[in-house]
Amino acid sequence: MPKTKAVILTEIISPYRIPPFNYLAQDEEIDLTVFFFAETESRRSWLVEKEKIQFNYQVLWGLQLGKSYQSAPVFFNPDVIYQLWKQQPDVIICGGWHHFTHWLALVYAEITQTPLLIWSESTLKDERAVSIIKHKLKTWIVNQADGYIIPGKAQKKYLLNLRAREDRIYIAPNAVDSVLFTSQAQIYRQQKAVCQEKLGINGCVILYVGRLIDEKGIPELLEAFAKLSTHNQITLVIVGDGSRSQDYHLYCQQNQLDNVVFTGFQPQSALPQYYGIADIFVFPTRSDTWGLVLNEAMAAGLPVVCSDAAGAADDLVVNGGNGYLVPVGDVEKLSEALQILVEDESLRKKMGLHSQEIIADYTPQKMALGLKQAILGSLQHNRITSQPRC
Repeated sequence: MPKTKAVILTEIISPYRIPPFNYLAQDEEIDLTVFFFAETESRRSWLVEKEKIQFNYQVLWGLQLGKSYQSAPVFFNPDVIYQLWKQQPDVIICGGWHHFTHWLALVYAEITQTPLLIWSESTLKDERAVSIIKHKLKTWIVNQADGYIIPGKAQKKYLLNLRAREDRIYIAPNAVDSVLFTSQAQIYRQQKAVCQEKLGINGCVILYVGRLIDEKGIPELLEAFAKLSTHNQITLVIVGDGSRSQDYHLYCQQNQLDNVVFTGFQPQSALPQYYGIADIFVFPTRSDTWGLVLNEAMAAGLPVVCSDAAGAADDLVVNGGNGYLVPVGDVEKLSEALQILVEDESLRKKMGLHSQEIIADYTPQKMALGLKQAILGSLQHNRITSQPRC
């Protein structure tokens, strides 16, 4: 029986996507090719180990329009139609609908009547204010698809709001290599005192990992931490870089927050060390489609304090179970949640174990399975209906 040829269109080579794509490519029923719009983009400092890629892929020639640090670029890859024509895929997966390249793929799918899936991570809380015309255009684009791939509950609500058919929605949960983060973090946790001394930190460690921009809620985090720092021996470790890094350093100096440590950018291989020596993970984002650092922190066995603006919040954070959900931008609630965990070591351990129980079901293998089910399901649906989209 011939394999089903699937082409995935996605923005850049992400280290988090390599494992599930590798598993999907190994499936006996799927012939996978991935088209990347670019190798990387201006907001990302990822170090991608291409030798780990075990699937067919191609980086399309194209342009990135708009390259400011906080604003995502818009990709335009004019040869995508030609490359799709060469591949003759049975199914196309579009990682979103926001780029010109996606629209060209939609045109190809319409002309050739190739089943097309939209892979969306958008949420209602992440949605920016748009005009009625733009909303109607988005609704129309979404309804041209034969199916949809989403990571979780918040993303499903978003698509249903755009009148997507619920019976054509497939779940491919966002995942990291949880086994790696669990095992490696445990190694460093057993050497916690030595590692903390080496890094110049002590006491209860609150950890943030991510870009250093206002959109991630760093101003609220620093303000909330300032309310804690005079009461206990606590260290806030901030891992990452970004356009607002110097401003945050200056804020800490002006407010005498000597127990805030900025590590700068760290490669993915170095992250388990920081998760291993941490006691609490905090993710105060103002807007995030998911937040894979939550997966990493939970795999490492940490309780999490997360804003309700994170796309993963509904799926990964049980309020009072493995951490706390706080209203986005609420400094008082953020500080209170951190204070509870700082003062209760047994609660931290209990919640950390619950984090690992929850995240155990979020694996690259399960993500690949969700993609496969969407591919085969959309193909079956197309064979039954066999009618134009418009």
